Amino acid sequence: MIYLLIGLLPVGLAVTLLLLPQRVTLRYRKPWDGPLVWIGQWHLPGRLVLQVSHRGWQCRWGSLYWGRRWPQPGPPTLSWVDLPRYGPALFQLGRQLQLKSWQGGLEIGLADPALTGQGLGLMAALPPQLAQHIRLTFTRVGWRGKGSLVVQYRSWQILGPSLRLVWRLLQADHQFKRGS
Repeated sequence: MIYLLIGLLPVGLAVTLLLLPQRVTLRYRKPWDGPLVWIGQWHLPGRLVLQVSHRGWQCRWGSLYWGRRWPQPGPPTLSWVDLPRYGPALFQLGRQLQLKSWQGGLEIGLADPALTGQGLGLMAALPPQLAQHIRLTFTRVGWRGKGSLVVQYRSWQILGPSLRLVWRLLQADHQFKRGS
């Protein structure tokens, strides 16, 4: 009987993680001339919190915690050149995520006032709850922002798109290492 209960514990945890809606809170801060600083928190059942940031990861359960810093090269970086390769997988993944709340915002600075006008046109196509947090300017070039996002998803819906994206990233990393 005890073995049955011990066997059901991981199955119950897996069903809980796959079927129940999960929430991730992402906090960010970026000055005009500084780096992006971000922290994501995923609250799991049983007061378990997984925290991932620009520095590394940490898992907490009450007053207990363990974690590591990212390896020296840091998290992988992507550029606009990689968009055709990873864009469809990112789009499929993004379709499964639901933005529940956004506090704070972004200020995007473009060099040319004509580009600002085109950006305003693109912002008009966004849902109002997203567009109200974005401000365009042409006084400075770059972007800055501060705030927090709450995203909700169901794990079974993002499992396929996440695996496809990881597979493409691993293929690209393998080709990069093999080529050098």
